Amino acid sequence: MHKPQYETFEIDCLLADYGHRVIRLPPYHPDLNAIEKIWGNVKTRIAAKYVTFKLRDVQHLAQQSFAAVTVEEWAAVCRHVKAVEEEYTRREHEMDSVMERTIINADADDNDDASDSTVSCDYNDDIQGVRLIVSDSD
Repeated sequence: MHKPQYETFEIDCLLADYGHRVIRLPPYHPDLNAIEKIWGNVKTRIAAKYVTFKLRDVQHLAQQSFAAVTVEEWAAVCRHVKAVEEEYTRREHEMDSVMERTIINADADDNDDASDSTVSCDYNDDIQGVRLIVSDSD
């Protein structure tokens, strides 16, 4: 059984009813997910002061650290995320040109024979399911 490419949740349907579409972010990707960046800042604040190794102390530090997150900090993180998104969008054509030359076969198994590829890269010959496409224009 294959995992579905996209899972649909009730919230997706609710938002669709109001004309919105949910776009999932890569997990643990702070450059595109503001809450991950804020969470990283909070963890850094906790780590800088956590020396007793007692649960009640870390709980207290967590409360202090979350309370210390300001509107200005959120705004700065959101501006950063927006700038990164704009940079990704600006450079999207560069990635497209690389991706057009690469096939990623997610269903590759250990018996896959890569000998039908006309290009060999010594540093990644052991990667299963990834082959370079060589076109007539190359």
